[in-house]
Amino acid sequence: MEPNCIFEAMQARFKAQTRTRVLAFGSSNTQRFLPGMHWFDVFELAVNDTYGKLLYCINTGISGNTTTDLLNRFDADAAMYQPHLAFITIGGNDFLRRQMTEAEFEFNLRELHRRFNNSGCMVVFQTYYSPDPVRNDDLTPFYRFMDIVREVAKSTGSGLVDHLRRWELLRKAYPELYLKMMRDGFHVKCYGNMLMGLDIGCHFGATVNQDVDPGFWDESLKIQNLVDDLEKQ
Repeated sequence: MEPNCIFEAMQARFKAQTRTRVLAFGSSNTQRFLPGMHWFDVFELAVNDTYGKLLYCINTGISGNTTTDLLNRFDADAAMYQPHLAFITIGGNDFLRRQMTEAEFEFNLRELHRRFNNSGCMVVFQTYYSPDPVRNDDLTPFYRFMDIVREVAKSTGSGLVDHLRRWELLRKAYPELYLKMMRDGFHVKCYGNMLMGLDIGCHFGATVNQDVDPGFWDESLKIQNLVDDLEKQ
């Protein structure tokens, strides 16, 4: 994991015991619509378990949204909460449903960053997990859009949690395990969310407290360790 000033700044904030409002802004990968742990829950628990109960977590994800939708509802569903940190996880619907051009997608991402940055909010962009190639048509545009997320994050100095890079390793090495984590071809179930949340926490130096409910985290931590091992190969 490469160091990033956003993650370092947030860790310093947490270590200083500073209350922090965190916004999750995105589409169905962000909106809670399934029972069980959500990635935003895991992130919140990891930070609170590691640094103390510091976070106010606000989820304004809406299924089906694109970057255009996020911009259109920015004032009502983002700015009004005055977050200190925002996770932006978007892109699937931009090409799947709206057939947005790469240039439009990049412009919208940069505009989202500009608005958050101007309000004093730090931004962490996220790539998606791996969609199932068997249950989807040509995914070439999807991978290109995720490359754009990476490029915008780098050029704006934003944080980046690159789930896709790690999930591709998992999908190819352990296809049966991967499928058990997927609700359908483009959405994750509980353990998929838990892996995402654990990985996000690592970027902030945060881990969940396994002693609170012994055994609860075992399976998801096992999966995370498998992916860690794949990265080392």
